[in-house]
Amino acid sequence: MRLLIASLCIFLSAPFLFPQTSSLHGIDVTDLDRQIDPCTDFYEFANGAWRANHPIPSTMLRWSKRWESGETTKDKLKDILETARQDKTAAKGSSDQIIGDYYGACTDEARVNARGIEPLKKWFAEIDGVKDSAGLEPVMADLHDILITVPFNLSSSTDPHKPTWVLADLGASGYALPDRDYYLKPDARFKEAREKYVVHVAKMFTLVGWDQKSAAAGAQTVMTMETKFAEAALDNVTLRDPSATDHNITFAQLRTMVPHFDWTSYFKHKQLAQDVDMNVDQPKYMQEFDRQLQQTSLADWKIYLKWQVLNSAAEALSAPIVEEDFAFFGKYLRGQAEIKPRWKRCVESTDQLLGEALGKKYTEKYFPPEAKARAQEMVRNLLLAMRDDILTRPWMSDETKERAMAKIATFNPKIGYPDHWKDYSKVEIRRDAFFEDYLAGRRFVMRDDLETVGKPVDRSRWGMTPPTSNAYYNPLWNEIVFPAGILQPPGFDNNATDAVNYGSVGVVIGHEISHGFDDQGAQYDYLGRLRNWWTDNDLKQFKERGACVVDQFDNYFIEPGVHHNGKMVLGESIGDLGGAKVAFLAYQKSLEGKPRPADIDGFTPEQQFFIAWGQWRGDAIRIEEQRVMMQSDPHPIGKYRVNGPLSNLTEFQQAFSCKADAVMVRPEGKKCDVW
Repeated sequence: MRLLIASLCIFLSAPFLFPQTSSLHGIDVTDLDRQIDPCTDFYEFANGAWRANHPIPSTMLRWSKRWESGETTKDKLKDILETARQDKTAAKGSSDQIIGDYYGACTDEARVNARGIEPLKKWFAEIDGVKDSAGLEPVMADLHDILITVPFNLSSSTDPHKPTWVLADLGASGYALPDRDYYLKPDARFKEAREKYVVHVAKMFTLVGWDQKSAAAGAQTVMTMETKFAEAALDNVTLRDPSATDHNITFAQLRTMVPHFDWTSYFKHKQLAQDVDMNVDQPKYMQEFDRQLQQTSLADWKIYLKWQVLNSAAEALSAPIVEEDFAFFGKYLRGQAEIKPRWKRCVESTDQLLGEALGKKYTEKYFPPEAKARAQEMVRNLLLAMRDDILTRPWMSDETKERAMAKIATFNPKIGYPDHWKDYSKVEIRRDAFFEDYLAGRRFVMRDDLETVGKPVDRSRWGMTPPTSNAYYNPLWNEIVFPAGILQPPGFDNNATDAVNYGSVGVVIGHEISHGFDDQGAQYDYLGRLRNWWTDNDLKQFKERGACVVDQFDNYFIEPGVHHNGKMVLGESIGDLGGAKVAFLAYQKSLEGKPRPADIDGFTPEQQFFIAWGQWRGDAIRIEEQRVMMQSDPHPIGKYRVNGPLSNLTEFQQAFSCKADAVMVRPEGKKCDVW
């Protein structure tokens, strides 16, 4: 362990990113709302003018410079796909043929519309052909093959007690509304959502040929069954506790838990050995599945499964179905005014199902090796800053600090794109059959995942595609991953000062590093094992500091009666708080031995740093989407992702000379300080 700590220290002499020259720009001052005091509402000050001048586009749920950058990436992907689509010489099985024909078939809306509901007939006929409850198993197995994973899902998962090994994981997946509580809570907004959902399901059934009476009755059947599954499922806060979903079982125990399902045939269909290591996320849910197999009529099961097919595959069907699906899930539930243009939806679909074939071409064109090298250096600097920060924590014992240092030393950063690309050459894609292409892509995703079960972990695999404008931390692999899509301007800009880059993507990097030490990540040790590596007293103090964050975010409202659940957003909020602090420390370290950078446009380097964060993270979000987020998203809304962490930081208070009683300065005794 001490050797691991020593190995990290060799980076201390590494040169820092983005040497300063007079040609580098600072933050965009035209984005500022100078009518707002930064010590009163930094979210509005840093980015208020930009949001006022750039209202949320009708096709988007939220908007900021970050989201604008992500949409710009799709323009670039469109160019790649159009080129591939027009290439008549691409060999069958090549990336150009696969992504070009997939995109070409997807954008051929006239052909998709002409087929109407014909692509569904095969699947509905298979469901109709079930003669008894035993016949449900092969239908569910076939549906799982194409990612219609109801009423449970099967996927791979790293064994939290042996993180070098991949096990089979069975999880809950039986309902379509965003969260279980949409089915259960008595609040008026959830009651309305349930009522409109039933109307939507009935409308969808009429679009595939059912009469009004059958459609209405079928919709009630769907709601009844989905509600039963929701009642048995864990809530989102409980699901954040890794121990709540840690239930290793044997095949024999699974058969005892759910005796009325033919697991022998199911595992054979999935090409899994019965002695494979296995975990059941939610035993109570699986027991409810077994009860439904006994108590629900075969006719109702058929209605339920037909709905799941129709709902899951709606985006790949004809315009009337696509439009009704959007009207409920997009427009009503989330407030999106207009569906995205067909080409953009096709770009997104290609990225979702064939992402590394498309991503390889994207990174070759838009993410050169020197950009990857510079990003790697920035990540090293942030890891050093996190190391220094932990070592200065007065509430942590030396014993716990040493274990934390081991975890820092074994962090595995992945930058830009994988070292090894997935092989899509056997995916059958045709220019004239989009629905079948869509299912072929889904089959690949499912098979690619399940083929890892019962084998050593392949740590070269990625959980996001290279063009994705996002990042993640995987506690089981102790890795932080930054796709090329997020390492683009304005977050990662070679023409910006260090203050701007550390304040934008630097905080993102620090955020993902901090996830290794949030309320979830802190439960995994340096090898990715789910075990307690804290002393009793240190763990007690860590939880008390987390409780401060919970209390802070419990009191952030979006409208009367609707506020964040502090426990649900705890991990992301610790990530934001730690990310901002650690990125600022890394930026300060980058200045050591150098002349102090000059102020730009009247703002000090420290002010530039914090403004960059406000401009990068300052999302405007539709109120309907905010309501959904309150219930189902572990991330706070943009306003509180900016104001929340910064109001705890003395460094922010000093940068803007905020008085002790300012709104953006939490009172002493209420300031949250985790990392």
